[in-house]
Amino acid sequence: MNCPDGFDVAWARDFIAYLGGDASIVKDNWCWSRFGKHFQHLREKAEQFFAAAATGNPAFGAYLMCRDCGSTREWAEGVIERAATGDPAFVAYLMCKYCGSTREWAEGVIERAATGDPPSAAYNMCSSRGSTREWAEGVRNQHGP
Repeated sequence: MNCPDGFDVAWARDFIAYLGGDASIVKDNWCWSRFGKHFQHLREKAEQFFAAAATGNPAFGAYLMCRDCGSTREWAEGVIERAATGDPAFVAYLMCKYCGSTREWAEGVIERAATGDPPSAAYNMCSSRGSTREWAEGVRNQHGP
């Protein structure tokens, strides 16, 4: 099973079945927080899946696991730091905004990101997380307009 770029209801059903859960409870109004509520017994398997994923946006999966499912911030940060696909820069911003990751950690991920949209993540960090304009402009110059 591949990690997707976007996490929709159809993928959630397939993912839960892949992990060995009962996907029949996943209805069309599914949201990720329900994974945390109904499938805690699958959390470790889900963490292993996102940590090993080489396709899609595993960083976003790690963020969702941290935000909604009880996975630790440290685990999610590690997955995000190692992500070679998806948009780890934007996810680092989300982790800073919603999960308690430090601004310094997020800035480092954004600076080093080889995929995704680091300039947009830098703009978001500057506009809402206290990063400096000079830092954001440096990211933009490093990664292109």
